[in-house]
Amino acid sequence: MPIPVNCPCETGSPYEMCCGMYHNNPGTAPTAETLMRSRYTAFALGNFDYIAATQKLTDEPNQSASDIQDSNEKTKWIKLEIHSTEEGLEKDKKGLVAFSAHFKEGKHIGRLSERSLFKKIKGQWFYTSGEHDIQKNTPLINSEAMKVGRNDPCLCGSGKKFKKCCAAH
Repeated sequence: MPIPVNCPCETGSPYEMCCGMYHNNPGTAPTAETLMRSRYTAFALGNFDYIAATQKLTDEPNQSASDIQDSNEKTKWIKLEIHSTEEGLEKDKKGLVAFSAHFKEGKHIGRLSERSLFKKIKGQWFYTSGEHDIQKNTPLINSEAMKVGRNDPCLCGSGKKFKKCCAAH
């Protein structure tokens, strides 16, 4: 998938100055929220090696990048909303990030809502587990940032025009 100009994590920053820095240097995200945003962006861009490198799952410790790809290759991530963070700052050892991530699979849209747990191990943040709920066929919450014309690039970062990507029915 082509690298988008604006970072998919919704900060409004260019990808290379946002999550791209962490994708190029796994283990350098300074906070739990930064790691969460960079992981979302990695899912959106199909960077499954980064996902595998930044997790230490309590229930699936041996999950590989190909396992992650197999379960996510048909999902197109289109919008991230951070709801809250607890701890997870540079000096903390654990953190929690609550978020919603909107997605498209085929002609269906949905929303993954999760409370993600992170731990800092030897100075590096890792995703360890999360409680999540998946809602199918949800309305996509529109915001000013989401307004896009038919001929504009799609918000999902595919590089296609909106009318040929997420707007196609």
